[in-house]
Amino acid sequence: MAEQEKNTPAGKKQAEKPAKAKKPSLVERTKKWFRELKGEIKKIVWPTKEQTVNNTAVVLGCCLVLGAFIWILDAIFGFGFQTLVGLFAA
Repeated sequence: MAEQEKNTPAGKKQAEKPAKAKKPSLVERTKKWFRELKGEIKKIVWPTKEQTVNNTAVVLGCCLVLGAFIWILDAIFGFGFQTLVGLFAA
C-alpha cells in the first residue's frame, strides 16, 4: 500500500469519487417527512387526567407562592423608599 502512494505523482492520492446520488424531489421529501412525523407522533406518551390535574395544581401553587413573595418584597421596599424620601424631603 505504501508503494502505491509512492507511485502517485506529487503525493496526490487518487480518490475515486462516488457517483453523485440524485436528490429526491420535493414531493418525495415531503412524503418522507410526513411518514416520519406519523411515526414520531405514535411515540408520544400523553399524561393521564390525574397527572395533568396534579401538575396544574403544582404550577398554580408555585405561582401563588412566588407572587406573594414578590408582593411582600415590593411592600417592604416601597415602605423603605417612602421612608428615605420622607427623611430627605423634610
